[in-house]
Amino acid sequence: MATRDTLSPKESECSSGADYAALALEALQEPADAAYAKELVDRVADDCQFTKDLAAVAIVYKQLGDQARAEELLQTAEDYCMSGEEQIYLAEGKMKVLGDQAGAEAALDKALKETNNLDPLIELGRQAMALMGDNSFAKKVYEKAESKIARAVEYTKLAGAAVEHLMDKDYAGAILEKAAAKLTNVGDLLSLAGETAKTLGDPAKAKALYQRAMDGATDFNAVKSLLDAAKAIGETEFMQAVLKKGGEIATATEQFIDLARGLKSTGDAAGAAGLMDQAENAVASLDEMQKVVDAAKADFTDDTERLARVQAKYEKRAANQAKYVEFGKQEDLADTPKKLFALADQVMAELEDPFYAAKLLGKVEAMLDEGAYQFLRYRPLILAVDKHVNDATWVARLLDDAAAKSGDFVWFKEVVKTAATALKNKELGREKARTYVQKREAALKANADANVYDYTKLAELVIADIGDAAWGVSLLNDAKTKASDHYALAHVASLMAKGGDATGAEALLMQAAQSCESADGCIQLAARLKGNNLDASMVRKVYEACGGNLSNPVEKLRWVEGIADELKDKAWASEAYAALESQFSSAGKARFDTSRMNRVGDEFYPYRKHAA
Repeated sequence: MATRDTLSPKESECSSGADYAALALEALQEPADAAYAKELVDRVADDCQFTKDLAAVAIVYKQLGDQARAEELLQTAEDYCMSGEEQIYLAEGKMKVLGDQAGAEAALDKALKETNNLDPLIELGRQAMALMGDNSFAKKVYEKAESKIARAVEYTKLAGAAVEHLMDKDYAGAILEKAAAKLTNVGDLLSLAGETAKTLGDPAKAKALYQRAMDGATDFNAVKSLLDAAKAIGETEFMQAVLKKGGEIATATEQFIDLARGLKSTGDAAGAAGLMDQAENAVASLDEMQKVVDAAKADFTDDTERLARVQAKYEKRAANQAKYVEFGKQEDLADTPKKLFALADQVMAELEDPFYAAKLLGKVEAMLDEGAYQFLRYRPLILAVDKHVNDATWVARLLDDAAAKSGDFVWFKEVVKTAATALKNKELGREKARTYVQKREAALKANADANVYDYTKLAELVIADIGDAAWGVSLLNDAKTKASDHYALAHVASLMAKGGDATGAEALLMQAAQSCESADGCIQLAARLKGNNLDASMVRKVYEACGGNLSNPVEKLRWVEGIADELKDKAWASEAYAALESQFSSAGKARFDTSRMNRVGDEFYPYRKHAA
């Protein structure tokens, strides 16, 4: 230790009152040399002109027990105090010399007003905490710092300081929460999440921020950062979510391969397979195809179907590289479903490559999915996938979507007709068509408001497009329970006849005849039956039955007129007029005679005979 007789090497380095004061305080450490400490400060006390030096020397005199000298110097220090930085030294002097907490805080408050940048504010907070012994004023300093910052790196720095200097994790958490509410950039959220995990030791809050970052990620670099974060927090579920998010963003074959490997390492074999499918679809060169083959051999050896497929793709591409390059250029320019359909046809015609065709048709589906659903837009895709790709699962999914979205019967009919009659995979098509109709039938039977025509439309579809007459007749039997007027009964009967149930059709026609309560109803029924091309003998039989229900002579006369006007059978009409004549008295006889003369009275109009 330096003494009065030996110049200390440290003493030679002193150039200010504060330096001498620091050396004096060191001299007061055990074993203390108070005399030497006093000599050091006595040497410089009268020459000090700055608050820093005066306050430092005053603190030494306080330690030496010379309170009067200490207070004298501290007063001078306050008189000379000009800047915010000097206020900090003054505050230290007031606490250590006078024990004046209020005065020290007042000095610090003046310093705070003059301090504006983050780093000086953090340092002021640290000094305030060290000096005052509690964090109330230090928090006031940091709250001002909060108002001066906007970037994630600044928020994390302030939060870290709150823990380190203020020892207040709750306050640090509040700072990070405020930042999270303001910031949306993926990089900022990742930074906040990392600080939350490190500083607060709160993995749940960190994960919530990582989730927000993942939701907002739009490029692969962000995904890579998320993957690093996922590895750091060590949560398999989150890692899988990030890898799947990467699959939504990735565009390059190698990116998909890396994601697939990562996902498989988490135990999600199905998800990894899906990413490998995307890697295959993203292939744009022979070299990329080779990488897919290598990845399949190295990491997906248990997927024998994939191994065979990618090897076949590689060999076909290697043998036809020039064509693939040309088709690749056309693919880049194909910006509509129509162009992609044409290119898929060309690929199959020239390369017979269903895998490449599937890739092109996948792009078509993505384009179609961007707009409102219309079956007529998807129908060509269904047929193209069926024709070129022969992927039953894909076709089934497209058909299932179409059936689910075809609430209107017109479109439902088109979906069923397409499935039942237009597919190359006839077995799949028939199975799907029957399934859709069965579901529709069940819905009808569960709907008390379903009417006769709901059933007849379904029956027509079953008979005409599915070709199942028995099923159609069963639906018609359900329909007839809903029929009440002759229109509906005749319609159901006509469809029964088409379905091969002649007996059932005739019984229903007779029921229709019985439902007619007027001659006009009988005539309407006859017209409908003729329109349905029903056999003339059956039409007559039904019309006779209908007339048998009439008792009023005027109604019967109108019925007879229908024989001539609608059925065009004069011989039958003449017989009917003759049978009815006795029922008309003098009051109605003129009406009867005029009717008969106008329709079958050829003897009154000789030219009719000639014309006949």
